[in-house]
Amino acid sequence: RQKNLNGAKSYEVPTPGGVVSDSQLLGTLLSMSAYDSTALVIGDTPQLFLDNLLVEASHDLTKTWHSPRKDDANPLIVKDKPWEHVPYFQSANHVVLRDSQDGLFKCWYEDMIDHFGREGEYMVAARQCYAFSEDGLTWHKPELDVVEEDGHKTNIVLGGTPGMKHVHSAGVIEDPHPADPSMRFRALFTHYPPYQGHIRLAGSSDGIHWNMIDQLASFGDVGSSMGDACLLHYDRHSRSFVAICRHFYQTHPSLNPRHPIGPTNPGPRYPHDFSRQNRRRIWIAHSHDMIHWSKPELILSPDDEQDNIDEGYYGMTFAEVGGFDVGLLAAFHRAANNIDVRLVFSRDGHRWSHANNRQTWLPYGPPGNWDQHMAVTSSRIIDVGDEHWIYYGGAFCHHDYFIWGPREGMEHPEISNPELQRFGLGLARLRRHGFVSFDAGAVREGMLITRPVLSDGENLVINARCSAGGYIRAEIIDDGDNLAPGLNKEACDTFTGDSVAHTMTWKGNARVPAPKPEFGGDSLYPWKQQTPYRKVRFYMKNAQLFSFQFAAAST
Repeated sequence: RQKNLNGAKSYEVPTPGGVVSDSQLLGTLLSMSAYDSTALVIGDTPQLFLDNLLVEASHDLTKTWHSPRKDDANPLIVKDKPWEHVPYFQSANHVVLRDSQDGLFKCWYEDMIDHFGREGEYMVAARQCYAFSEDGLTWHKPELDVVEEDGHKTNIVLGGTPGMKHVHSAGVIEDPHPADPSMRFRALFTHYPPYQGHIRLAGSSDGIHWNMIDQLASFGDVGSSMGDACLLHYDRHSRSFVAICRHFYQTHPSLNPRHPIGPTNPGPRYPHDFSRQNRRRIWIAHSHDMIHWSKPELILSPDDEQDNIDEGYYGMTFAEVGGFDVGLLAAFHRAANNIDVRLVFSRDGHRWSHANNRQTWLPYGPPGNWDQHMAVTSSRIIDVGDEHWIYYGGAFCHHDYFIWGPREGMEHPEISNPELQRFGLGLARLRRHGFVSFDAGAVREGMLITRPVLSDGENLVINARCSAGGYIRAEIIDDGDNLAPGLNKEACDTFTGDSVAHTMTWKGNARVPAPKPEFGGDSLYPWKQQTPYRKVRFYMKNAQLFSFQFAAAST
């Protein structure tokens, strides 16, 4: 403390890395309360290894992060209708979900007509279009009677009508418990004239015919003006709505007036100065009715050392996967003017961690490819069979050259040639719960021991893959490291296959009973002899373990 008061830039603390900075030490102190013993009450939820919370010890194992595989059929949706201008598959400008009632894949995507960035004016002329698919691969753009252009029906469903002309950056969600059937689908979007920059709300029974809500959405003391990227999530536990959003003042801090500011650039970067932080960042807000929202809370901000100095966080969507909130974070590289996707995760929805040292998880494509400059996500992960399906927007063009270039006096082919302003919808696939694995090599046998966990499940189910000659065995122990009778390594039926849900057995027996507490003797500590906690000790060679689960006994 004295060193800090005297202006020193670091503390000398006994860590393997030696001297750490003030911000690093503060981060360590804050993270000390991030986990609690109650996190070991896992129920029947599959346990992923995004962090090491469940790991008591490992030996001769390594962790491998896995990225999704882009589908060969990409792009799935592109500009192919005469009324389309620029189908804008950007972050927060398209949504794909699977309807819980009819099972159809449904997509709402923005058609950008124009983007005005004149001095003193900011406006996007746009509307929202609709497409659907039965298998998630072949998409149809129905010609509807909602909006007609030049005497022809279109697939425009939001915008382009009196009183609702320009609809930009729409987040769409299905409400699984609507009080009114006409609000089964809900949309939150930025509405331009007459509501310049305000957040509006609309509802629909089918996702096609929408009704505007007169009352403006309000975000705490910020009011109804917010940034133009709201991605929606439904919290099934509290039956409430969650918005991943941008604060209205995120790019408007007090900057040094002596430093020049470009016509579209929010200004220079000021490392380690929170008061002048102007990069894109991620906020979260909550609501019970999508009209009254909590004050936005900052949850993810670019780090002044771990992130590159030009990087910002464009937007994020997340889904509940195996006890985690798994987030797909769009990282904007301003100097290159490209966007790709990183993986982040949280156990409580507020404290977020970066996976794999902030490495790219879903990259943009190679030069000449349809997604050569951008890969962005704004849809929740959809489970299809044994896979996670991740829909993403790809762009042949840079992020904003064609938008802001004319105002900046920029010279670039994308500005003058509309044929280069191309976007599309893509699909990437990942093994179910396959974000990260514990891997054992082919020479030494690896071992993984979990912490003691509490669950009523009586089957041990693993998600694992073995290569040639590989195997996985398991044994069950209590929190005193005592082997459960008959559930040792030697009795385990060796797993040698590839399965997202394999039930382990011991001489054909799949039942893994929890130890029963022994009462009596000590009234203050009735769990004196045994507790119902169990640990798993895995033995592996030439294999990958993605997750484990104590599931209810199968019938």
